[in-house]
Amino acid sequence: MTEHTQLIDAINIRTSVRAYDKDPIDDDTARQLTMTIDAVNTLADTHLQLVLNQPKVFEAANASGHLTNAANYIALVEPKDDPEARERAGFYAERVVLAATLRGLGTLWVGGSWDREEAARHCRIGRGEEAYLCVVIGYPEHHLSYQAKSYDELTAFQRSHRPTKTFAQFTAGMTDEERAAAPAWFTAGVEAAMKAPSAMNRQPITFTYNAADDTAAAHIDPAEDYRETLNDLGIAKLHFQIGAGSGEWAWGDGGLFIHKQ
Repeated sequence: MTEHTQLIDAINIRTSVRAYDKDPIDDDTARQLTMTIDAVNTLADTHLQLVLNQPKVFEAANASGHLTNAANYIALVEPKDDPEARERAGFYAERVVLAATLRGLGTLWVGGSWDREEAARHCRIGRGEEAYLCVVIGYPEHHLSYQAKSYDELTAFQRSHRPTKTFAQFTAGMTDEERAAAPAWFTAGVEAAMKAPSAMNRQPITFTYNAADDTAAAHIDPAEDYRETLNDLGIAKLHFQIGAGSGEWAWGDGGLFIHKQ
């Protein structure tokens, strides 16, 4: 599995990619991705699946220009109507996304820009399961020039790539005094979560720190209520955990993070 410092690097350079090269993912990279997915599925009891060379799944989005040359995807196949499963799938699929980022691949979380029925035809879906989300994956357009960029160039591009809510917005349940007094690990966790992808770039998750027991909590903004919110909660929690350095989350809205020294 990828080292912690590398995951921090992936968080700092990952962007949402909508335009891809036509080149297929090479066999070695596909094998490494499959190994990562298999390890995650075993660890987390998830059912993530890598599907290659199926452009028909994104035919409409490619034709409209919303996507370009999208053909591969990671399918999130999970039990229907299981909130914790959706959160866990977001958490662990984003772990795969970060591993893919370190291999020079581009990714994009999609909820509506794919043909769900066509995608499901290429997945293993058990009784009571559904393919409810996917991550587009492939080489970014002009990927050789992309891969030639330095780490500093990639982080600079990320900073200019999209707007983000402020630190104060991500910690909306805290006062300025509480923010200033929070430990460095909490601040680093929030800053990593600020770089997390979310459906429609809504960034619906906030964090608080409780000095009494030295824990953090993740909350879904009550003003945000859409299909992918629980998925976004899992993604944000993963980014926070990596940024904080060490620790473990409890699942669910309001779940606590226990930091480990």
